[in-house]
Amino acid sequence: MTNENNKKKAPLVKEMCENKGKKKSLKKESIEIRKALIKIFIKEFRINYAGFDWALLDDTRITPPSLETVRLEQKQIVEIGLNPILLSIICGTTFGDSHLCIPNQYKSARLSYRHSTRQMEWFLWKTLFIFEEFFSNEDAIQFSIPDGYQKEVQLTGCEILGQLKASTRVNVKLTELQGIIAPNNKKTIKRSWLNHMDNYFLMTLWLDDGSLMGELGRQGFFSTGSMPIDQAKILSQYFHTVWGFECRVTELTTRPMQNGHYPTRIDLIDQDNLMKLLTIIAPIIPVKSMLYKVCFFPHDVSLQQRWASDLKKLVRHEWHEELDKIYFYKKLQFYALQARKSEEDIVQ
Repeated sequence: MTNENNKKKAPLVKEMCENKGKKKSLKKESIEIRKALIKIFIKEFRINYAGFDWALLDDTRITPPSLETVRLEQKQIVEIGLNPILLSIICGTTFGDSHLCIPNQYKSARLSYRHSTRQMEWFLWKTLFIFEEFFSNEDAIQFSIPDGYQKEVQLTGCEILGQLKASTRVNVKLTELQGIIAPNNKKTIKRSWLNHMDNYFLMTLWLDDGSLMGELGRQGFFSTGSMPIDQAKILSQYFHTVWGFECRVTELTTRPMQNGHYPTRIDLIDQDNLMKLLTIIAPIIPVKSMLYKVCFFPHDVSLQQRWASDLKKLVRHEWHEELDKIYFYKKLQFYALQARKSEEDIVQ
């Protein structure tokens, strides 16, 4: 989003924040402000990504060569009749901070998901393009102002910060899929259905729940949250056997969840395996604002330069300037970090 467009949105957000918690008579006004913001977000997105074409996605779809001679089970997932890319993105989204479930008093399932406005383009790409057949109109998109952790986040420029949420209509095809990957409303990892996934499944998992970590991004992991450790191990083994990048499963024992269980995480075991994953994902990243997810920043200068160069061969040419900008700021932060460490060493 440009600063100019954000300046147009800022008064709306300010008014909505000031109204929060006031008398119920302001509730309708607040809803109207949120709807106005969403319309601005959508209009801007449709202008920037007017050239969307399913055929272009089909051309970039990759199925793992390692499964070419494998007799695939769980063929019911194919018989649902969903486009293979759509199927992979729904499955990837479901195992993020999302839900594919049958609501109370309904017989069919719906998909519900949310993203920070910092991932707005990614959210709108999925909602307006990929999941379009499951929505009646754009009114299904909701915007809420920052709450909890997000209230403490430092804003950049004229940034509009909040949460975007969407829930599809209940749908028979989603119900059939829910019976396979989330029976009884319980998300379940099984190798039988994983074998039907393509590179868009990996891309969705990474953009939703993957992170570069460690001093500006020199290592990576998938946050699997409440996924049981035995299922996280199945997913990790799938990554290694089918896609060729190796991981290890970690249980975060210092951060117990409310149910007493520990959250899980899937770590890439080293930088070589991280680059294998990012090489699969980078060519199909659909929106410019999510490029930061593949901007790996090793401290080895030669490796850093090689990856930055390789990355330009993988992503769209018109996004190279954005890559240059991301790496420029990473280098500034890195030099500042090194200078700070040197000062600390002198003091000690």
